[in-house]
Amino acid sequence: MCQWATRAELGEPPPSNSSASSTKNTPYSVIVYLKSSKFSDISSSLLLQMTVAVENVKKSAKIGKKMILGPSLGHLGSIVGSRPWLWITLSLFIGIASFTTLIIKPPKKEFGFDTGYTTSDAPSIREMKAQRDFFTGGKKGTPWYQALFFEPRNNEKSMHKGREYDEMKQFYRTVKNMIIRYDETLEKNITYYDLCGSTCDLNELLFTTVTMSFWSGLTYPIASIFGYESNIGKHFYEIETSETGEFLSAKKAMLVYMAFYETKHVKADLKLYEELMQNAVDVHNANKDNSVIVTLHGERGMSIAVEAGMKHAFNYLGFGVLLSLFVLFGVLFFFSRLFCQFTIFRIVFLWIVAIIAPILSFITSFAIYNFFGYSITPLIIFTPFLALIHGYYTVIMLTHTWLSDSELRRDSRDEHLLEVFATCMPSLIVTASPAIALLLCSVYPIENYGAVSILLGLIMTFDIVFAIFFFSPFMLIICPTQDFSPLPTNSKKIVKTTLKSVENMRDYYCNYVDKSLLVEIVAVAGIIALLIIPVYKGCTSVEGNLDYRQLLKQDSNRNHGVHLMSDVVWPTWFSIMFFVNKPPNFSNVREYGRFKSMMAEIDAIENKLPNNTDMVWINDFCRFTNSKPTDDALNMTRFKSFIEDAIYKSWKDGVKFIFLNDTHPVITSMLHIVSFEKTTSLADKAKLFEKCRAVTNKYPEFKTTPFDTEIGFADIILQVPLVVAVIPLVGTVAMFIVSTIIIGNLSVAVLNFIAVCILYASTIGTVSLYDVTINPFNAAFFLIIAALAPSCTTHYCYYYQQAMRIKLRAKKVDRMNEMLRKCFFPCIASVICSIAVFVPTMFCHINIFESVAFTNNVFCLLGIVIAFFVQVMLNMLPDMFTGTHWFCSPQS
Repeated sequence: MCQWATRAELGEPPPSNSSASSTKNTPYSVIVYLKSSKFSDISSSLLLQMTVAVENVKKSAKIGKKMILGPSLGHLGSIVGSRPWLWITLSLFIGIASFTTLIIKPPKKEFGFDTGYTTSDAPSIREMKAQRDFFTGGKKGTPWYQALFFEPRNNEKSMHKGREYDEMKQFYRTVKNMIIRYDETLEKNITYYDLCGSTCDLNELLFTTVTMSFWSGLTYPIASIFGYESNIGKHFYEIETSETGEFLSAKKAMLVYMAFYETKHVKADLKLYEELMQNAVDVHNANKDNSVIVTLHGERGMSIAVEAGMKHAFNYLGFGVLLSLFVLFGVLFFFSRLFCQFTIFRIVFLWIVAIIAPILSFITSFAIYNFFGYSITPLIIFTPFLALIHGYYTVIMLTHTWLSDSELRRDSRDEHLLEVFATCMPSLIVTASPAIALLLCSVYPIENYGAVSILLGLIMTFDIVFAIFFFSPFMLIICPTQDFSPLPTNSKKIVKTTLKSVENMRDYYCNYVDKSLLVEIVAVAGIIALLIIPVYKGCTSVEGNLDYRQLLKQDSNRNHGVHLMSDVVWPTWFSIMFFVNKPPNFSNVREYGRFKSMMAEIDAIENKLPNNTDMVWINDFCRFTNSKPTDDALNMTRFKSFIEDAIYKSWKDGVKFIFLNDTHPVITSMLHIVSFEKTTSLADKAKLFEKCRAVTNKYPEFKTTPFDTEIGFADIILQVPLVVAVIPLVGTVAMFIVSTIIIGNLSVAVLNFIAVCILYASTIGTVSLYDVTINPFNAAFFLIIAALAPSCTTHYCYYYQQAMRIKLRAKKVDRMNEMLRKCFFPCIASVICSIAVFVPTMFCHINIFESVAFTNNVFCLLGIVIAFFVQVMLNMLPDMFTGTHWFCSPQS
C-alpha cells in the first residue's frame, strides 16, 4: 500500500542493515575477516570490500543511494497535475504552431537516390563523374536511360532475321525520329537526335552488322564480317546456335537509349519522349497483325509504377493504423474492467487523447526537421509509425499505472500524478533514451541516414514530452481519482473479483518460475538457440539487395520489363564500362605491359565472358594492323589511318585522342567494355564492382574507373548494412548508460543491455533466414525497431530491481510478482497494438512492405519471448547483484 511504499516509489532507499549507517550521511564501515582458506570465500570477501568502498565514496560525495530521477519526475508530475489545463493549452499551441510552419514552409521532396545515400567519398561518385565527363566532354549532366525489348508473337520465330527483325528495325527508326514537340524559340521540331548528343548511334552497329551479314551469315556472340568483328551478344537473348557457332535463333532482342541532360527543359523533353514512346508501344502491341511485342523499360514508367505500388501499400497501412486504434480502445476498455474504473464515455475521451498525442509528437518533430532544411525522402516513410507505436507504449504504461494505484491514499489528484510519474516515468525515460544517440547520429557520414536519425530522435523525445504535458493532464481530468483519507489500521483491502483472478494467476506463474528448474533450462537453452541460429547464422548471411519488382504491384505491366532486365539480360550479358582516364603510351613496352597486366587480372575475375567479347579499340586496331593485343607494344603510327577507316571510325566515340603531329597520336582517355555472366541481382553487381575496383586500384597510374548504370545504387546496397549496425549500436549503448544511472544497478543494466542487443540482432538474423534483405526502404525501419527494442525488456528489469527498494528483504517471488503487477499487461498490450499496425500490410502484395510487416511481427514475437527469458534470468541472479546498490549489495 501507498502508506509504506510512497518514499520507495520515489527512489528513496530503505534503511541499511549496516551497523554504521544510523545517520543519513555516514559512510558504510564493513570489516571482513578472511578466516577461510578457500579461494571462493576470499574472492567473495574481496568483491564485497570493493563494493562497500565504492558505496563509501558515493556517500562521501553526497550522491548516496537515493535515486535522483524518481523524486524529480514525481515533482514534475505534481507540477503538471496542479495546473493541467495550462500544460494542455501549451501542448496544443506547440502542435498547432508546428503544423502552421509546415503550411507556411512546405517540406522539400527528394525521392531520387542520386545523392545522400552513400558517404561523400563513395567510389561510385567518382565513377559516375568519369562516365559523364567522357560522354559530355567535362560538362555537367545527368544520365538518362531506357531500353526497348522485342519478342516475337510466334514463339517459333527469331528476332535476328525475317519479318520480326524488319519490324524491330522499322519501329526503332520510327520512334527515334518522332517529333517530341515544336520549339518556338528555335522554330523547329525537337526529336531524340536533338537530345542524345554523342550517344545517338548506340544501336547502329547492330543494324550495320546484320545488313553486311547478308552473304556470310551471323555468328554469336561475335559476328565476323569481311574481317571486321562486331559484338552483337548484348542485343540478343535466349539464343540458339549450331556447333559451329552459327546464329540460329533469338527469342528476345534489346535496344538501348542514353542521353545526358543539363537543364530541366531537356529533362522534361526526355520525359515527354518516353511518354510518346510508350504510347507508340501500346498502339503497336494493340495491333494483332504486328509480329513482335514491344516492352519499354524506362525511368518515367517505373516511377509511375512505383508510385502506384506505394499508394496501394499505404491503403493497407492505413487499415493497419485503424486496426491498432481499435485494439488500443480494447486495451483501455480491458483496463477499465480490470480495475473497475471509467465509464464508456471516459474511455472514449481518453482514447481520443491517446490518438492525438502521437500525432502532435510527429507534427512537432517533423516541423523541426523541416526547419533545419531536411527533405522528405523514401527513408522517412515509416517514421510516423514510430510516433504511433512508441506513443502506444507510453500512454498504455501511464494509464495502467494510474489505474493500478488508484486506490492508494492521497491528499490530492496532483499527488496521484506525482506517484504515477515517480513509479513509471523513470523506466519510460530509459526506453526513450535511444533518442539521445539518434540525435547525435546526425553527424553520420551518410547524409540521409543522419537526417532520418534526427527525425527518429525527435519523435521519441516528443512522444515523452506530449505524454507528460498533454496526455497525463488529460488523463487526470477525464479519469479523476477520489481523494482518500487514511484508512483504519484494522481495515481490509477489498479486491475486485476480476483483479483477484488475475492476481491468483500471477501468483501461480511467479511461484512456478521461481521453483521450476525446467523453466530455467528452457530460458538458457532459448537464449543459446537465439545466439546460434538467428544471431550467428542469420546475421552473418545478411546482405544488402533490392529487386525493383519488390516495389511494384503484382499486376503492374512494368514487372515484365524488370524481369527481362534482371532475369534475362543481366545473367546472360552484363557489361561493365572501364573508363581509362590516363591511358598508357601504347608504344612504350613498360607502360603497355602494365596495362596488359591490368586487363589480364580483369579477365581472371569470376564469370568473365571470353575476352573476344570485350569491346575495346585495341582489338580492332590489332586486326587492322595484322598484329596481336599480346604484342609488347603497338605500332601507333597507323592509328590515324585506323580511326579514319570507314569501318572503324565509330571508335571515335570510344577513344579520345589528339595528334602531336600527323603520325604521333596521344590517347587522352578511352573506353573498354567488359562483359560478365551469371549476374542475377543488385547484390551480385555490387560484389562484382568491388572485384573490379580491387583490380583497377592496383594500377593507379591509369586512373581507371568501372561503371554501370546501377553503380550508384550498388554502393548504396554495399553501405546500408553498416547503417543498420552502427546507428542501433550507438543507440543501445546510450540506453545502457542511461539505464545504469536510472536503474542504479550495474548487473541489471547489463542484463537489459544484452537482452536488447539479442532482440535486435535476432530480429535481423531471423528475417534474413527468410530471405529478407536490407535496402534503403527498410533500413529506416530497422532503425525504428532498434529504437523500440528497449521497451520490450526495460520495464521488467526496472521494476524487478525497484521492488527491493520498496521492501528490502523481499523474496524473489515477491519481486517478480511486483514486477509483473506493474508492467506485464501494459507491455503485452503495447506489443499487440504494435502488431496490429502492420497486420493488414502482410497481405498488400508489395514485397517491400510485406517484408517490413513481417519484420515487425518477428520483432514483436521475439520481444515477448526475450522478455520472458529476462524474467527468468532476473530470478536466477543472486540477490546481491540485483539489490539496491550499484553492483553488489552488502545486505545480501
